[in-house]
Amino acid sequence: MNRRQFLQTFGLATTAALQTSTLHRALASLPPGAFAPANLIDRDPIAHVISRLTFGVTPDLYQHVQTIGSQAFIEEQLAFETLADPNIATHLIPYAEVLGKNAGVLLKESEGMAQVAGQALLGGTTVRAMYSQRQLYERMVHFFSDHFSIYVSSAPLTFMKVDDDRDVARAYAMGTFRAILGASAHSPAMLDYLDNATSAKDAPNENYARELMELHTLSVDGGYTETDVKEVARCFTGWSMTRPRDSEDGLLQYLYRPRMHDDGAKTVLGTIIPAGGGERDGEQVLDLLASHPSTAEFISYKLARRFVSDFPPDALVQACANVFMQTEGDIRAVLRTIFNSEDFWNAPPKFKQPYEYTISLLRAFDTIILDGNRFLRNMRNSLDGMGQIPFHWPAPNGFPDVQGAWADNLLPRWNMATAIVGNQLRGAQTNTEPFLNLLESRGVTLDPEAVFAFLAQYLLGRPLTTDENGILMDFVNSVADTPESQIMNGIGLLLASPAFQYR
Repeated sequence: MNRRQFLQTFGLATTAALQTSTLHRALASLPPGAFAPANLIDRDPIAHVISRLTFGVTPDLYQHVQTIGSQAFIEEQLAFETLADPNIATHLIPYAEVLGKNAGVLLKESEGMAQVAGQALLGGTTVRAMYSQRQLYERMVHFFSDHFSIYVSSAPLTFMKVDDDRDVARAYAMGTFRAILGASAHSPAMLDYLDNATSAKDAPNENYARELMELHTLSVDGGYTETDVKEVARCFTGWSMTRPRDSEDGLLQYLYRPRMHDDGAKTVLGTIIPAGGGERDGEQVLDLLASHPSTAEFISYKLARRFVSDFPPDALVQACANVFMQTEGDIRAVLRTIFNSEDFWNAPPKFKQPYEYTISLLRAFDTIILDGNRFLRNMRNSLDGMGQIPFHWPAPNGFPDVQGAWADNLLPRWNMATAIVGNQLRGAQTNTEPFLNLLESRGVTLDPEAVFAFLAQYLLGRPLTTDENGILMDFVNSVADTPESQIMNGIGLLLASPAFQYR
């Protein structure tokens, strides 16, 4: 088989070359332990650092990390501002105008704009995850979008989430925790979502106060009481937002309304907040919560859970919490502690959330978006089937980050893998040129068995076992009679295999 035949096979917009139903049966009947995720003995450290810090391997990224090494890559990603990202602006062109507008302006243009704004949010998030060189930064935006989760259940919230995504998660994802906590507390989207925008001294609303302590800072077991909830709610009365009619430009933004504020004395977590503090009452609460040991432990636990394991070791969480306290909540310092720990390098496999899995599929063979609207419609439908459309988790606790929430939903994942390999994801096309270049640079011939041996390292982070090689070759020989079609079916099996479901 030559390069042209390979490219032609992947360019076929037909499922004929990819035996989808047969592939599903093969996956369902894999013997126990076959195509298991990489373990500590056989795992490639390059593949490990790529899978944990990014949304998935690409041919160029694989080459890059092989060249500079794992540690240099970690430091490069932590210093994301220094990373050139020359092509991302081009990818964002279809969404940039909407994503740059204030929610109040979008509200004034509201006829038909909710769908456009929702499309821009999903599109901007997805193309950044697919194409940005600043992968760790994008993963942290994803993390804080879940941590400060807002369900875009209405047109106004969709518009306000455009601002929130830009001015909270993207502005402070790699800064200090106090900075992103403060940005979220001032976000009209959060104030509206958790009912604080109308909270007044004669009827304080406790929703934001409760979630601020339970979900954003201390955690449910963080040491606060129901009295603290009530007192924090009083501190945030008057934290509101403008209305479109409040100014000629119609901008929607944070506004403190002193007449709505309860200016009496309060006591929060044993700290007296004197009367007459006004807006500063809320700021003092944020200072208290951001510097609290329970917050340090909770944020450290969630970061360790995201990057290490569903149940991270207590010693690692405590080490991160100590760094959090010593650095006043410096997120990068906590991440560096995680990535330099033995627990990170010895981490067990971590099951990918559906969105992570989908992006990793798109990245593996450099998927090109040809028609953004068609692509996002199909992405949205697929992600809906998997249960994870970004910004659409109905509770304020964010999408689950443990395997138990997602492990029983494999069929839509398999369908997504076969759609991408078979070029059936409408509006997009697999680009195998970079992968072929990678094969050539490694001296890998376009022979199915040789390609699969390399693909195992590239996609799964470990070599195939003798039994797995036999299973794979038996499968492709049974469904295809040309080398190019065999490779296509083998790639489908590897992308849908248990091992690729993990990072």
